[in-house]
Amino acid sequence: MPTDIRLNALDLAKDRAIGIDLPIFGDYGSAIKLNYTTLDQAAANAKNLLLTNHGERVMLPLFGCNLYKSLFENKTEILVDTVKTTIEDQFEYWLPYIFINELEVITDQDYNKLFVSITISLKNNQFDTRSIQLEITRATI
Repeated sequence: MPTDIRLNALDLAKDRAIGIDLPIFGDYGSAIKLNYTTLDQAAANAKNLLLTNHGERVMLPLFGCNLYKSLFENKTEILVDTVKTTIEDQFEYWLPYIFINELEVITDQDYNKLFVSITISLKNNQFDTRSIQLEITRATI
């Protein structure tokens, strides 16, 4: 059965930036790093959502996955399931155009670290994917 793949019209214009990438500072001394495809901007938006705590965004107090609060919790399977559910719920609410292909959360038993590995795609094009790996520690706050 054939599958429709829909591309954003802005993806075809190679000279038009769609948004700002993370980290903001670009390569070779440029002031701002830009994204030129919808999937790259979706990955930047996903990274922003994962790294934001509740209350950090002005006028959006519930924006973010609030992952830092789980750093000092007991490292159990319940914590991993809770973090996964939180990430999936926040993506469904704030970034409904993103499809989560894979999500893996690993806790470090010896240190207060949380490893998040997520593979995303756009809901209208699930063939192209981007992977994001984050290490959440107290130092990244």
